[in-house]
Amino acid sequence: MNAKEIRIYILDLQDQHCAACEHRTNQSPKYCMKNCKVGEELYRLGKELASRIGQVRRNPKRKNWEELMPKILEMLQKEMPKYVIAVEIDCEVNTLQKQLKKMGLWQPTSRKQIQENSHKRWDERCKQAVILREKGFTYQTICKQLECSRNGLYQQLKKRGLK
Repeated sequence: MNAKEIRIYILDLQDQHCAACEHRTNQSPKYCMKNCKVGEELYRLGKELASRIGQVRRNPKRKNWEELMPKILEMLQKEMPKYVIAVEIDCEVNTLQKQLKKMGLWQPTSRKQIQENSHKRWDERCKQAVILREKGFTYQTICKQLECSRNGLYQQLKKRGLK
């Protein structure tokens, strides 16, 4: 029996036998352990539960990061995206990032750095869009080729005075 089943069984025994027992008011478990078969059974079950107190439960979802780290490092060296690595080792991306950060292997990108990178990408897209527009391409075709939305491209071109 597992711990849950043992507890339920103990409660059932107490309900069936101990509730009507005349020695119940005594509140002395010694009498029940020595003179009652149900008391002996309850004591045995209690000891069985108590023996499990020191045991550590095994969590199947808990990862051993020291064992996984060589595999993760290998994938990072291959420049695999973090979401692919997370799927490979069966965890969430934010959990992977936390573990990498703990080990000093990942520094989150600052907001300023993200904005600078975005600005550079849009600069490049806008230059390409102007060249493609001069060649006679429609904005719809340009957006498909540059993999961006028409509204986003329009706003970025307008910001740069290129429209």
